[in-house]
Amino acid sequence: MYVRIVGDASSVEDLENLRALDVRADGAPRSQIAAALAHAGLGTLDGDHAWLSIPALKAAGADRGAEWDRDFDAMIAYAASRGWTSEDGTVRAHLT
Repeated sequence: MYVRIVGDASSVEDLENLRALDVRADGAPRSQIAAALAHAGLGTLDGDHAWLSIPALKAAGADRGAEWDRDFDAMIAYAASRGWTSEDGTVRAHLT
């Protein structure tokens, strides 16, 4: 799963791949990345990482079914075990 930033827009892509999470901005300036994430309600930028809204990511796959929900929850549980989640309901993702 990844968040693609194109211009001022962002979208959640590759929803079936729940073994990776990143933000792909294709060299966009940090101010543009931050604005696109905020505008979509997907998260915030923090250095070389983004903090993405777990509810917003899950909502992107809302029509995928119970198995997808379980796999998504497992991805978030793994991230939490590594210290990559926060109390405010976000998960850390790399910028690529």
